[in-house]
Amino acid sequence: MKSVLRALDRHFFAPERLADLALLRIACVGATLLFFFPSLPLQLSLAQADPVLFRAIAALKVLMLPLGAWGVRPDAMLLHAVWLGTLLAGVSGLLGLYTRPSLFLFAAGDTLLIAHRYSYGELHHPDALLIIALWLLAVSPSGAALSLDALMGRVRVAAQTSHFEPRSTTPPESPFARWPLRTVQWLLVLVYLSAGLSKLVTGGLDWFNGYTLVYYFAADGLQWGSRLAPGLARQPEIASLLSIGAVAFELTFVLAVLVPRLAPAYLLWGIAMHGFIYAVQRAPFFQYYFLYVAFAESLRQGLQPWLPRAAGARARATMLYDGRCSLCIRTMTILDALDSRHRLAYLDVETDPGRLAALGPAVTPEDARGAMHIVMQDGRVHRGFFAFRELARILPPLWPALPLLYLPFSATIGPRVYGLIARHRTRNVCTPETCPL
Repeated sequence: MKSVLRALDRHFFAPERLADLALLRIACVGATLLFFFPSLPLQLSLAQADPVLFRAIAALKVLMLPLGAWGVRPDAMLLHAVWLGTLLAGVSGLLGLYTRPSLFLFAAGDTLLIAHRYSYGELHHPDALLIIALWLLAVSPSGAALSLDALMGRVRVAAQTSHFEPRSTTPPESPFARWPLRTVQWLLVLVYLSAGLSKLVTGGLDWFNGYTLVYYFAADGLQWGSRLAPGLARQPEIASLLSIGAVAFELTFVLAVLVPRLAPAYLLWGIAMHGFIYAVQRAPFFQYYFLYVAFAESLRQGLQPWLPRAAGARARATMLYDGRCSLCIRTMTILDALDSRHRLAYLDVETDPGRLAALGPAVTPEDARGAMHIVMQDGRVHRGFFAFRELARILPPLWPALPLLYLPFSATIGPRVYGLIARHRTRNVCTPETCPL
């Protein structure tokens, strides 16, 4: 029994990259906002529908309870307010700003809106799976990486200690990052297993004769205007093979969790299957594509033998900064957070003058104290505004700023703006009498 508990503990609580959980947050919240967010016009039209059609489902009753309205039909004003608040909370959760409360509000609002739609008799199970994932993300440390919360935390620590420390090249991990990912994986297993067993229980071996799927091709093709369905409806042999493949995928998807090396093949199989179902039957299951992000670790393990061995991180440039300037410390912290590929090295001119001298005579300590400098591998030096311009070329998150930095007259205006900021920054000047060793 103890060995089983230890195995379960390893399965759900072994250290996992926080970035993997953050990627699932970005995928689920971003997909919901872009593709699956409840339509406000539809919500308002349902609020005006005949009350006889309304049958509140349990989720809607629970979420309406804090308003003292158990089972009450929400009116248009409430739905409008919930829709707008949910949208704002989703954007905040996507960016990772106040991540946990934002995700709680986003999950609750999205659940209420979809439960309201379901209360008129229309149910779609892919929506439910994505909503469960949102609730899991809300109670997990999904904002500990790739978020504004994480960035502001680093900046706050750097400001309090007056010290900049570059990130480690080893991605941070947490034992609490894996359980939400594993839970989403097992939810997918249960959904697929339920679908496969349902086909076998209701259709038996007749499901594989091809004619059952031909019927669905013809019915859905006529209803939704699919161009592929009529042709496939005349090919029962192909439909039979597709039936076997679909059930085999659904019943064995559990191997993607138990044998991580198989995950890439199963996810590719799932992407192809759901894409084919949409093309032929117009049945959208695209929520699953974003939930597949939960297999990030398995994808790394499974694809490792097929990927070229990556060379060690190698800096393309060295940032020179004034370690006694609070603005410079905050700037380096932000740039380091944006430098996911570790292309920058950092040099504090106040604490490492020997290394500064080794870079060459192009930059003196006095120059470095006056403005930020970046020294390229080939020895070229960029100062102030032009250093920021070069940074925008090196760091992909800053690429959108490149057109602004190369606007006409930017080479004239940019240095003046930078000089104005540099002249008004503060420095912590220490002497042996005023500062501890």
